[in-house]
Amino acid sequence: MIWIIPAVVLVGLSAVLYWGAGVILHPPSMSAMEIFPESFGLGYEKIVFETSDGLVLKGWFVPAADGKKDRTLLMCHGWSDNKGELLKMTAYLHAAGFNLFYFDFRSHGESQGEFTTLGHYELQDLKAAMDCLRTRKPWCLENLGVFGFSMGAAVAAMGAGDYPEIRAVVLESPFTEFHRVCAQWTKNHLHIPYFPMVMGAIFVLRLRAGLAVGSKSPVKSIFRISPKPLLMIGGSADTLMPESGVRRLYAAAGEPKQLWIIPGAAHGKCHETAGLAYERRVIGFFEKHLLPATRA
Repeated sequence: MIWIIPAVVLVGLSAVLYWGAGVILHPPSMSAMEIFPESFGLGYEKIVFETSDGLVLKGWFVPAADGKKDRTLLMCHGWSDNKGELLKMTAYLHAAGFNLFYFDFRSHGESQGEFTTLGHYELQDLKAAMDCLRTRKPWCLENLGVFGFSMGAAVAAMGAGDYPEIRAVVLESPFTEFHRVCAQWTKNHLHIPYFPMVMGAIFVLRLRAGLAVGSKSPVKSIFRISPKPLLMIGGSADTLMPESGVRRLYAAAGEPKQLWIIPGAAHGKCHETAGLAYERRVIGFFEKHLLPATRA
């Protein structure tokens, strides 16, 4: 009967690791879809498109306030957020004269999907969004930039180099590697150590979602963005994507690049903390590197 104790411990540990994997795959604080373009008085077009693995993603195309078609930004939201949350953070870009294409990554907002992988399968979503623009609004590719926040910034860091049409990239609070952001989130919220708990949960996650999950990382891919201009933004008080990680990722990027660490800014609070200076910096970056198209 002495075997019962280790068996119970093993079953209990397995259950905990399965639960831990589920926290990553299914964010416990997923934002509800409560913010829409109508909240800001914006006209928009609903966009529905499909990924290569058969998921239906939903988005919004918000035409520029001045009615011109010169410049377009592909907008990538964060983990547990949705396109509405990112719209709230970036609506100022509409008034600045940019077309904005927001979409929900898989299992977020209004899009289909059973789980999220913090960037791995989300690269397929980025490709699907690019294919959507290519087939339905090809003129958008003439002057296209990308804005990514948090997970969306990590996806853009890994994927923007695959698309020659992308001409400029802004990344706010990206992470360096899959296992590091998992470890940081669990440390902040659950106060558990990386070894053996988080390491074990990531192993179980890979069994559930695919062994390749986490094999790609922003820090190993970001150099491919070059020679596209890059603006990387971080907050000195960000405890999820700490300044040290942002600086490490910035060091791995190629030229031309700019780094802006905003004093006192926590995760998701860079715009709120820096205010108009933030808006001027981001708008100015895209205006400089997304030149007016030749079409009327």
